[in-house]
Amino acid sequence: MRSGLAIVACAAALILAACGGGGGGGQSLTADEFRQQADAICKQYEDKLNELGSPSSLDDLGAFFDKAVPIIEEGNSKLQDLEAPDELSADWDRAMELQDKNLQAARDLQEAIHDNDTARVQDLVAELDATDSESTRLARKVGLEKCGQQNG
Repeated sequence: MRSGLAIVACAAALILAACGGGGGGGQSLTADEFRQQADAICKQYEDKLNELGSPSSLDDLGAFFDKAVPIIEEGNSKLQDLEAPDELSADWDRAMELQDKNLQAARDLQEAIHDNDTARVQDLVAELDATDSESTRLARKVGLEKCGQQNG
C-alpha cells in the first residue's frame, strides 16, 4: 500500500486537473473566454490543493482528504458556473459528468480512508485513474491547457 499512498495523494489533484465542467446558468462566453476562465479556475484550485502538501503516512491521509474534498467541491462548483459555447458544450457536459463521478469517488475515498478499508481505497483509486484519462482527453479536446493536464 505504500506505493498506493503516492497514487492516493495525487487523487485529489487529478480530480481537478482534468477539469470537467458543465453548463451552469452562467453568462454566454466565447470559446476563448471560456477556455481562459476554465483554465484559470483549474489553476486556482490546483494551487490550493498543492498548498496542502502530500501526506507522508496513511495516518495523514484522512486529514489530507478532509481538507481536499471541500476544495474540490468548490472548484467543481466554479467550473459548473461556466457555460460552454455551443461548439464545446457536448464535450464539456460529458467532462462534467466525469467530474461529478470523480467528486463522488473522492468523497467515498475519504470515507474509506477513515474506515481503514484498504481494499476500498485501492478500488476507488483505480476508478479515479480510469475516469481521469477520459476527462483529460475531453478537456484537451475543448482546448484547455491547465485543465487538460493529466496527473498521476
